[in-house]
Amino acid sequence: MTLLFLHGSGCTHVVWQHQQQFFEHSIAIDYPGHPDGQTLTTVDALTQWLVDYIAQHQLDEVVLVGHSLGSAVAMQLAISAKAKIQLKALVLIGAGARLKVMPQLLQSLSTLIESAQPFPEYLLAANQNIAEPLQSQINTSIIKNGVSVMLTDFTMCDKFDVIEQLPQIDVPTLIIVGDADQMTPIKYATFLQQHIPNAQIAIIEEGSHMVFAEQPDTVNQCIETFLNTLD
Repeated sequence: MTLLFLHGSGCTHVVWQHQQQFFEHSIAIDYPGHPDGQTLTTVDALTQWLVDYIAQHQLDEVVLVGHSLGSAVAMQLAISAKAKIQLKALVLIGAGARLKVMPQLLQSLSTLIESAQPFPEYLLAANQNIAEPLQSQINTSIIKNGVSVMLTDFTMCDKFDVIEQLPQIDVPTLIIVGDADQMTPIKYATFLQQHIPNAQIAIIEEGSHMVFAEQPDTVNQCIETFLNTLD
């Protein structure tokens, strides 16, 4: 199996450092525009880009591990493009069938871009429970991507909705959520588990939206246990 890690909004592959160190045959990718290349503006476009990436690199028995926006891309691929690749399973972290973003946040990001203000500290608040040096490495990569990339990614999340298509996901699926996740709370994960036919859920105590980077040992063990059921 090849584990392919998909990062969340505004981030890069850096967030998966602990997972890449733990799992053999794992790849963590940067989306176009994060920071190099042209940023894509829809989950569908990002999904097609991912399908092409998998085909170009001839990856087999792929397990998509997606966080937040990455989970949206993973689900969209499983729904609409599974026949184009050898998809083995999904691991969804900080996920939801819809990923609505507060209108005030989208507006504030637009204002920041228009006024050319420096990158605000509040956009890094979700990383405060991540141990150093990874926290600083993640924050540096987010700042390098910039506010425009963050706004584009959040807008993609805001438009994402696969509530009606969840029963079409027919690969084994693990849903991981922190019990202190305010962005994608437990009820989002429970809804996914109830509507994806072959899904199970793992709730991590004291974990927030970035639970995989905060508690890598616990999350890695959950993923490893799940992978062992696939063999």
